[in-house]
Amino acid sequence: MKKIFLALVCILCTLTVSAQYAGESASFFSAQRSEQPVTWGIRGGVNFSKMTMSSDGYSLSPSNNIGYNVGICVDIPMLESLYLQSGLYWTVKGYKMEDGGEKVTATPSYLEIPILASYRYYFSDYTHLQINFGPYFAYGVAGKYKWEYDGEKADEDFFGDGIKRFDAGFAMGAGMTFGHIFVGFNYDLGLANLLEDSDGVSWKNRTFSINLGYNF
Repeated sequence: MKKIFLALVCILCTLTVSAQYAGESASFFSAQRSEQPVTWGIRGGVNFSKMTMSSDGYSLSPSNNIGYNVGICVDIPMLESLYLQSGLYWTVKGYKMEDGGEKVTATPSYLEIPILASYRYYFSDYTHLQINFGPYFAYGVAGKYKWEYDGEKADEDFFGDGIKRFDAGFAMGAGMTFGHIFVGFNYDLGLANLLEDSDGVSWKNRTFSINLGYNF
């Protein structure tokens, strides 16, 4: 996962440096009021998710569960270099864990709303870099918890007794827009404990995603 993240960062940095040579007159930050309209787009991508689990100083980090995200995105211009970005997404998170022949897979699905400050650097009228950061809020709407051990299996609702549906945290990411096409990545750092009666135990979501999109 770290290799994927570093590779994407290197690609974006390379694109940024190369584009700077093509448009040296571009301002790093423009505080001029933007005359751009509100724009909408669709987004979709792959999630690599897990949950951090900790109790009394002991922590456990299960393997990544591969899910997906899909939704709509809205960009509201505030300044030429600063936008407010939000949207509504269906996103599948969770984790996988295997220990001593016991296999556990959790696949909770959330409706998620990010509220992000989005910095824009324009290389041209058709190409720009965006760096996003801010809170996200999510509500669990579906999901399964699958357990398997020694030939026995169980399949239960993830949001059963003891698991909160509400989640919130901090989102950060970056991407490039080429005309109408967007490509980027995002990381959700869950801050809410998903357990209702935690008693010193903490479960929190962690999700890295690679996304593609189209802006109208």
